[in-house]
Amino acid sequence: MKVPALRLPAWRPSFDWLEGVGSRTLVLYGVYTLVLFVVFLFANFPHGVLVQRLLRTVQLPGMRLDVGDARFAWWRGFELQRVHLGPDDPNQPAYLEAASLFVRPGLEGLFSGRPRAVTVTGGLYGGAVDGRFASGDMNRATVTLDGIQLQRYPLFVELLQGGQLAGLLSAALTVEARGVNTDELRAAGELELSDAGMTDAKWAGLPLPPLRFEGATAKFSVQGTRLEIQELEANGPDLKLSASGQVALREPVADSVLNLKLSVEPGPEASDQIKTLLSFIPPPAKGAKPDAPRTVSGTVAKPRIR
Repeated sequence: MKVPALRLPAWRPSFDWLEGVGSRTLVLYGVYTLVLFVVFLFANFPHGVLVQRLLRTVQLPGMRLDVGDARFAWWRGFELQRVHLGPDDPNQPAYLEAASLFVRPGLEGLFSGRPRAVTVTGGLYGGAVDGRFASGDMNRATVTLDGIQLQRYPLFVELLQGGQLAGLLSAALTVEARGVNTDELRAAGELELSDAGMTDAKWAGLPLPPLRFEGATAKFSVQGTRLEIQELEANGPDLKLSASGQVALREPVADSVLNLKLSVEPGPEASDQIKTLLSFIPPPAKGAKPDAPRTVSGTVAKPRIR
């Protein structure tokens, strides 16, 4: 018996469909799709969750940092909304409050979840802030302030016991710290104040007359909890003063201990109130010059001049 032969239809694979793979149109469509994917990925990514995770890694000794919300701000990084930096005690006034700040972390820290370098910019109390922060074995920060309106800063209200301080502040500050140990904190800075004024203020419970300063400058440094005032000069139509010395910082600030040298004299437009107040300053030691500096001791809340 002969078995019939089985013949299958001839089939050859065709690769004609690959002819258009390398075409310019297809490549452009691929790039377009990839770009859209990346854009929508960043736009819809839960940035708030990522930012809150990063904030939990930030350690600020004696302080608490709260952020209401966060959104992706493209080339400006992340926009942090309702930023509040204050002491651990919620009853104490905040060190810093801002409606929004732009934070741009380094890519390495962003993907690793532990930012090593961060840039901060934005508006602050009617002015602007620009900061650079880097962490590691030694944490470093460089901050510049421009045009800060002092009347909008709530901490001064407490220091002046309900008074108001007006003026524009510009400053440059550098800070170094190893870990979270405040004893190893080092800082240095310069500040400049223009068109300043003070009204309805009290010092050690005593009302102070209104004061105006055309300008003021200061240079200072911080080593641990000791503030070194290298130079402080303030001139105005009501008062002229200069000071230098040390302040042992305490919490709250009103308990900080003073050890200063102070020279003060009335300005050309000093009121009778200012002249009367200056008359309570003890005269210089016997044999000293009339404009010899006085010593200021005690605390910020209760200073003593001799």
